[in-house]
Amino acid sequence: MIERLIWWFVLLEVMALGVGAALFAQSPPRVVTLAIGLLGGTDQEIMECTFSIGPGASVLLHPKGEFCPLARELVGRTGTLVFVPD
Repeated sequence: MIERLIWWFVLLEVMALGVGAALFAQSPPRVVTLAIGLLGGTDQEIMECTFSIGPGASVLLHPKGEFCPLARELVGRTGTLVFVPD
């Protein structure tokens, strides 16, 4: 009876270690920061959905796309442009 109980504890411990190792092996996705700065542009650029982000980056969005109106609302705010590879 005691031997069976010991084997159950050993089995549970091995399973717990296996689950812990599997969770540890899953690394978070790599995120690359492309630019940090103020979202802006001239009136013409904003109408064409071309936005600058800080001094060194700009983003061109499709004028009829769903993200262009959102970006227009964010003009004047500071943000971070990130890239998350598949």
